[in-house]
Amino acid sequence: MNPLDTLIREHVVPVMTAAGFAKKGRIFRLAVPNGDHAFLHIDADPVDPAQVVFEVSFWMVLVPSWEFAYRDNPMTGAPDASGALATCKVVPPAVAAHQPDEEGFFRTRWAFAEPDTRDASGRELARILADKTVPRMVRLLDRGTLLEETRTNPNDGLVRLRGALMTEFLLRIDDAPVPDVTALVDKAEAEDEWARPFAAWARARLAHRVAAGG
Repeated sequence: MNPLDTLIREHVVPVMTAAGFAKKGRIFRLAVPNGDHAFLHIDADPVDPAQVVFEVSFWMVLVPSWEFAYRDNPMTGAPDASGALATCKVVPPAVAAHQPDEEGFFRTRWAFAEPDTRDASGRELARILADKTVPRMVRLLDRGTLLEETRTNPNDGLVRLRGALMTEFLLRIDDAPVPDVTALVDKAEAEDEWARPFAAWARARLAHRVAAGG
């Protein structure tokens, strides 16, 4: 077995399955009843022949963000990270980092030497997932919580993938009072040309919500 897959099987799977995540390859998925999803990705980064280098990130995918992303080509399968509204790197502690003295992008890489430090790296990853990352992902599946955290960008590493106003639309469009969301749509459309395709989609979704009694 690939050393990274061994680490995942021995150290990551127990944490993620205990939290209710389903595994497919190196991706773990958790869905909530309203259809929103949280994904954890583990991606190999073959930049060092002497070590196994990889990155860990999580992605928050809401039903509105997924449907807006594929509004011109509706998808029938389950959502994936391509429709994410926000993402965050899981940063390793220095003892498990590929370049612990670097900053920025390069500091997010995990690494281990096979087989000498694989278990030590895996234990660190499992600890961070259990203590911090998974609880945060679960909290962010509440749209109100995600809205608050995306209003400060970045917030503890969380990066919204759309602008602040569109992020607020997508987080509020299914639940906030219709007049409030309509006012936001009107404001955006009046101020920015980029908002026009979104405004048309948002109004159609709001009309459907009203018709359904929402």
